[in-house]
Amino acid sequence: MARAYTACYVRGTVSLLGKVYLGVSLVLLVLGIVWASHALQSNAATPIKVQLLMPRLDLAEPLVRTLYEVKAAALVAGWVVAGAILAVLAIRGPFRIRAAAMIQRRVRELEREVLELRTLPLRQHDEDEALAAEAHLDAGTKKVMTEKILREERESPVARRLGGRN
Repeated sequence: MARAYTACYVRGTVSLLGKVYLGVSLVLLVLGIVWASHALQSNAATPIKVQLLMPRLDLAEPLVRTLYEVKAAALVAGWVVAGAILAVLAIRGPFRIRAAAMIQRRVRELEREVLELRTLPLRQHDEDEALAAEAHLDAGTKKVMTEKILREERESPVARRLGGRN
């Protein structure tokens, strides 16, 4: 996970706003870890009583209140882990959104290119007709040109050397 962000950061594909967001988020994450470690060390031996409703198989009283004694450090550690997971997801969110947007943009570009290539034979025929119309080739002119080519193909190489007479 860290490699993807550092590679993205080094390649220069992240905007200035993204770099600032990443920097501020990481600073806040580090400050949160420092605060959590301090809170864990200062409350290491403090016991806390936690009351939970535990289910049991009794129709008269399905939930029973159970009292547990937990160290404050363990309770804070659980909240720190939950907060760290949320912080990492919050940091990754904008980058994932941007990556998805870039992928969608590239897919649209490729779809346009595929559509253009699919219609190429149709456009090629239209372009050939447009070029013929631009050159002002009449039906008679085409026939004369075709007959000339056929006559040249029928002539033998010997006849061409002797002057082109049939």
